Amino acid sequence: MMSCTVTPVFEQFATSYDAATPIQSQVAEHLAQLIVHYHTGVTDICVVDVGCGTGKLTQAVMSKFLQNAALASAQLYGVDTAASMLAIWQQRVAHLLSMPQSSTSSPPTSPMTLHSQALCANMADMALANQSADLVMSSFALHWTSPSVIAELGRIVKTKGQLHLAIPVAGSFHEVRLRFPKLPIFDFLPSHAWLAAIETLQQQRQGTLIYHTEQSFAFSYDNLKSLLKNLKQMGGAVSGKDSIDTATFRRYLQDQSPIGLDYQLLMIGLQL
Repeated sequence: MMSCTVTPVFEQFATSYDAATPIQSQVAEHLAQLIVHYHTGVTDICVVDVGCGTGKLTQAVMSKFLQNAALASAQLYGVDTAASMLAIWQQRVAHLLSMPQSSTSSPPTSPMTLHSQALCANMADMALANQSADLVMSSFALHWTSPSVIAELGRIVKTKGQLHLAIPVAGSFHEVRLRFPKLPIFDFLPSHAWLAAIETLQQQRQGTLIYHTEQSFAFSYDNLKSLLKNLKQMGGAVSGKDSIDTATFRRYLQDQSPIGLDYQLLMIGLQL
């Protein structure tokens, strides 16, 4: 049983999140490929998905790990503040157990053991032991907090463990900002703010940067109204600190031309 403080926006839209987030699915798959590439011959692994949401990244990563005949056991933790998101994460993990475990011709000597636990917790204060995880990963979640969270993620990574992140950064929503400049939208932090925190962690733990890249991901919508409806269904919310006058907003909504929702993603892999 889970108990936690409800996060209103994400709680409300947990069931619509997957259908409303095609870009998040693309990014999760891309990050999963990088993660598995740098984890060869793994036999036992403890994985923490930080800001796991409905489990897109957990599923993408573990479905690939399950094709590894050498993998004997896995402990999975999903960390999120929204109980309804975690419930869907748990369903995804349960589905993983029904998947075929190896595509190799040699049958596994014994079934793989898979344990999981959903943790309803803040990303900046996780109830996990120091250096307890082989793999800590996060996709499309850290932008809701600040770069100081990197220290908490690093705290739970084992020596020789890895940290893999996909973080939306400044440069995202470029087309929306260009065409509708008065529309109040999320302010993403610049890459250098996150890289500074990563560098600090790297130096403290004498870690090694595995990769660092920035990539763009985009999805097209019929018009602005359609895009904004989609943002709402994925749990996004406009900050109350900014506002737009009604006349300008109505004028924006009359624009029926297609528009792209674009994200600039900082992708980082670090071995500690």
